[in-house]
Amino acid sequence: MDAHVIFYKEKLDKGAEVIINGDGIQFHGREKSENLHSAIDLLFEKMEKQIIKYKEKHSSHKAVNVDKNPVYDFTSTAGKEVVLNQVSNRPLDRIEAFLQMKLANRDFILFKKGMNEMTRSDYAGKCYAVIFREQGSYRMLDIPAEHAHENGFEPHTFEAYDLNVKDETPARPDIEFRKSGPKSVNICTLDQAIQDFEKSNDKYMTFFNTESQYFNIIYRKGNRFEVLVPAF
Repeated sequence: MDAHVIFYKEKLDKGAEVIINGDGIQFHGREKSENLHSAIDLLFEKMEKQIIKYKEKHSSHKAVNVDKNPVYDFTSTAGKEVVLNQVSNRPLDRIEAFLQMKLANRDFILFKKGMNEMTRSDYAGKCYAVIFREQGSYRMLDIPAEHAHENGFEPHTFEAYDLNVKDETPARPDIEFRKSGPKSVNICTLDQAIQDFEKSNDKYMTFFNTESQYFNIIYRKGNRFEVLVPAF
């Protein structure tokens, strides 16, 4: 969980805004007043009410596992049962995403893109990207922010990058993202992706979901299929 506090000036008023973000939960408040201290006091009261309301709503639950992202069961038209894993809503820059992928001992990751200095728009945005290993090298696919904001999710707008990984240690990562030409990616519905993946011997498959208009990743976990999907 992390928190971002923003102070701003709007004409004669002073304002304060806070975003508290965790996996599967987000609190947000914004208040302004003639002076900053009053705005902070109002904002504190608002956030306190939000948190109390949330705790009261979930107090009937015996246990809540805050370490796991929400999962959903899905049954394809062919009767295949699949688990949808919702990724974290927390924005990451691309190097941080790569390091998290390696830490999880995976060759793929779906993540929400964020800037070096994360803003409210990063949390509210729809800019998701994928990094995955393909033929011994790492690739990244994403949709430019301007197209994401306009819901312009068309294959020709995808941006592709080849990763030159010189050092992947968390302390001193040295990873170069080189923009490259278009990369092939499956463009299909979730049902179609499940059918295609079931016929293959691949461990995972990146595809663009034409129904949700987002990148997804389907992979095998034991005898079942799981799919990484964006935070809803």
